[in-house]
Amino acid sequence: MDRIEMSRRRAAVTGIFSLTLAAVALVMALRGLEWHTFLNQIHGLDWRWLAVGVTFDIVSYLVQGVRWRILLRQASLRQTTRAIYAGLFLNEIVPLRPGEAVRAWLAARDLGVGVLAVAPTMVTERLIDGVWLAGAMLAMLALVPLPAPIARVAWAVVAVICVALIAALFFGQRRFPMAAKVREGLSQRSAFLVSGAFLLAQGLAFWAVARASHLSLGVAAAFVVMLTVRVGTMIPGAPANLGTHQFSTVLGLSIYGVPHAVAASFSLIVFVVLTVPLLLIGFTACLDAGLTLRDLRAPANSAASRSFPHSAGPLRPEDSPLPGDRNIAQHAAC
Repeated sequence: MDRIEMSRRRAAVTGIFSLTLAAVALVMALRGLEWHTFLNQIHGLDWRWLAVGVTFDIVSYLVQGVRWRILLRQASLRQTTRAIYAGLFLNEIVPLRPGEAVRAWLAARDLGVGVLAVAPTMVTERLIDGVWLAGAMLAMLALVPLPAPIARVAWAVVAVICVALIAALFFGQRRFPMAAKVREGLSQRSAFLVSGAFLLAQGLAFWAVARASHLSLGVAAAFVVMLTVRVGTMIPGAPANLGTHQFSTVLGLSIYGVPHAVAASFSLIVFVVLTVPLLLIGFTACLDAGLTLRDLRAPANSAASRSFPHSAGPLRPEDSPLPGDRNIAQHAAC
C-alpha cells in the first residue's frame, strides 16, 4: 500500500470517527427536545436582539482580521478578514476544519509569499487565543460553582495551554526559525489586547441571542456557556461543529439549571443564528477572492502545491518580505 493510499484511508477513518462523534453528541443534546417548546421559542424570538447578536459575531471576526493584520504587518484589513471568512466558510461545509489551509494559502497569495511565511502568525493567533481562554477559564473556576467533571476538563484545558505556550517560548529561543517567528508574534502587545476584544464580542453575541430567546441569563452566565462551547468544539469534527456545538451549549446551560427541553431548543437557535450569516459572508468572501471549486475541495493540496508570484514553493525566511524573518534566518545561520 503506497503512502497516498494510506493517507486517504487515514483521512476516511478520521472523517467517519468525527461524524460518528458528532451524531452521538447531537442525539444526546436533542434527545429531550420538545417541538412545541422549540416552536414557541422561535415564535417568541426578539429579532432586535438577534440582530445585535449577529452584529457582535461579525464584529468578533473583524477583530480577528485586525489582529491578523497586526501580526502579518503588510496585509490590509480587507485581505485578512476576507481570508478568515473564506476559511470559516469551508469549515462550515467540510469536516475537520480544512479552512485553515485555505486561509493560509489565500493570505500567502495576496501577499506574494509562501505559505510557510504565513503559518507562524496563525500559530501565534491560536496561542494568544489560548492565553485569553485560559484566563477566562481560571476566572470561571474561581467564580462559578462548576460540576466536578466540567471543572476537571477546565483545569486540563488550562494545563494544555500552559504547556503549549511554554513550548513555544522555549523553542523560540533555539535554532528554530518558525518557532522564533511565533515567539516574536507573541511579543505583540496590540495583538494580545485585540484578542481580548475578540473573546468579548463572542460572549456578547451569545448573550444577545439568549436575550432574544428570553432566557434569563446574565452576561456572566452567557460567557460561561460560550466558554463551554469553545472548549467543547476545540477538536475538529463535523462541518460547523454540528453536534458538539449543540451538546456543549446544553451542557453549559445545565450549569444554571435551564431545563433540557429549553436548552436543546436554544442550542439549535443559537447555532442557526450565528452560522447562517457566517455562511453568507464566507461565500461572498470566496467569490471576492476568486477561489475556485478546486481550491475549496482540496485546500491542503492547494496550499502545498500552488506557486506564488514572488516565490516558487515554500518561502525561506531569508527571502520573506515580512519584517523580522530575515533576522530570524541570520540568527539561525549563526
